[in-house]
Amino acid sequence: MRPETQERVQRVAAGIVTILGIAASVYHLYAAYAYPLFALQHRALHLLFMGTMLYLVHAILKPKRVTWASLVYTVVFVAMTVLATGYVLVNYANVATRAGAYNQWDILFGLMMLLVVFEGARRGTGWPIVIVAAAFFIFAFVGPYLPAIIAHRGFPLARTVPFLYLTTEGIFGIPLGVSAKFVLLFILYGAILEKTGAGKFFLDLAMAVAGSTRGGPAKAAVLSSAVMGTVSGSSVANVTTTGTFTIPLMKRIGVKPESAGGIEASASTMGQITPPVMGAAAFLMAEYIGVPYIRIAGAAVIPALLAFYSMFVQVDFMAAVTGLKGLPRPDLPRLAQVLREGGHFLLPLIALFYFLLNGYSPERAVFWTILFTIALVLVMGWRRGEFKATLRHVVDAFREGGVHTVEVAIICAAAGIIIGVTTMTGLGLRISGIVVDLAGGQLWLAAPLAAISSLILGMGIPTTANYVIQATLVAPAFVTMGVPLLSAHLFVFYFGVIADVTPPVALAAFAASGIAQSDPFRTGLEGFRFGLAKYVVPFLFLINPALLLQGSTVDIVVGVGAAVLGITAMVAVLQGYLFGPLRAWQRALLAVATLAMFSMQPRFWLLGLPLLVLISVSQWRTAQARETVAA
Repeated sequence: MRPETQERVQRVAAGIVTILGIAASVYHLYAAYAYPLFALQHRALHLLFMGTMLYLVHAILKPKRVTWASLVYTVVFVAMTVLATGYVLVNYANVATRAGAYNQWDILFGLMMLLVVFEGARRGTGWPIVIVAAAFFIFAFVGPYLPAIIAHRGFPLARTVPFLYLTTEGIFGIPLGVSAKFVLLFILYGAILEKTGAGKFFLDLAMAVAGSTRGGPAKAAVLSSAVMGTVSGSSVANVTTTGTFTIPLMKRIGVKPESAGGIEASASTMGQITPPVMGAAAFLMAEYIGVPYIRIAGAAVIPALLAFYSMFVQVDFMAAVTGLKGLPRPDLPRLAQVLREGGHFLLPLIALFYFLLNGYSPERAVFWTILFTIALVLVMGWRRGEFKATLRHVVDAFREGGVHTVEVAIICAAAGIIIGVTTMTGLGLRISGIVVDLAGGQLWLAAPLAAISSLILGMGIPTTANYVIQATLVAPAFVTMGVPLLSAHLFVFYFGVIADVTPPVALAAFAASGIAQSDPFRTGLEGFRFGLAKYVVPFLFLINPALLLQGSTVDIVVGVGAAVLGITAMVAVLQGYLFGPLRAWQRALLAVATLAMFSMQPRFWLLGLPLLVLISVSQWRTAQARETVAA
């Protein structure tokens, strides 16, 4: 294809994507208020938008070179997407009336839909999720030939394909429903804030608050990434936005490139676990276990703060050990000015909290929040004489709201295949039984197994798909052992999130290494090291549900206090610093204190607390002696 022809093709594709992106955002905003279609139709229309844009973006707009073959490929798969989703939209009443009496057209269009989903997932996110979903699909047919422990009677193609295609148990199941109801709207909400300057505001706010303290830019990276992550919901996207500013600043004060990238990557994973917006998997969890989203967000508050605290303290201790200073005050934004110029960006977050706390469903809450945010930024733009520019940013955000949802939507569709096959074959109950048997019914054995499997899955597939698999296969085993339902699901969710910074495949760290110009693998190791305390938090709330706000006020306060002391001791052991450099015997005693506090058992706290006091007093006396000598 000649360069001028390729340019013309890409220009046309870009125009179509812009129209579809804006149309998708407008439709989903309207649907959040009016509920115009039945669930199956709504999800099919959602996939029609997302699938079409995915093939145009990944096959035409992103490649540096477009060939006639790739153009034909795109046209064919876009046509298949339109036909397969259109069949559901047009024949919905007929399909519902037949109630499982499938015909040849159902099978034909179902196969077409499966091909669209598998290839779309490969295009959008790579082979791992395709391999996993395909393995589950094949599992539906080969049941009679498998070992007895997971064997089933097997299902013919004529039943499996329509079940996955024409019910809300497969492709158009709960995961895609979450994408259609919540995810696009929250991505749109985040895009509006980001396009109109919220990212810069949050970064400036973090720098104004922490930039002058020891290791200031590193602390600002933790703060800004945690806040921006609540809006973006993506570890990698978070790295590429805040990391562009924070990583060079960290390097400026002397942080090694690998450490700078690792700190940003580890901090960026916290966004998906920080309320009020926690990424697609959190909304999926609310649907999956049948609880209001606000309860999920409420339960996640203390673990998120503990994870945030663990990173902040680790960065502080690291700065103390290495002698890193903050940036000079004159080089930093002034807090009063930052709040005066961008403080209005805090109002949309407050509005979202208000609507959720007052019983609005997530889609209605974000609907009104988006309208409020648009009105707010347009008014502020008008006051500054930038109304037209702000309006353009809002329109761009509507485009991005649609376009940035395509990968999530296709992942959710592929995850629906996994859930559908699991439902058909009863695999979930079997796997839960296997986990319980392997662990001997002991939670302390089952939890590490679940954490490891979640981390391994998370290295290759996104958080949403990882959560679907773990929630379907592993979380029920925890419930069988007496773990509260919410604790079990949050546990597997957390490990799916922090897989983004777990070597050898640490996607957030790889993204950060590109900005830091550092070795990707070493950056991943640094991200893992700086986030190590976060790996403990899920075990703590699995042991003590009070950390998920399940219990009395006394239980919650005591549990949080023990967790904070344990995390502080653990970080001190990792960094070799508490109130000053630690000796070997002090680190050993702090390691014992760490385990005692993490046990969440009062009888062991009687050992941990005295050890913490002993080391703290010893450190204080050493510091006093050092000051006397210096004087």
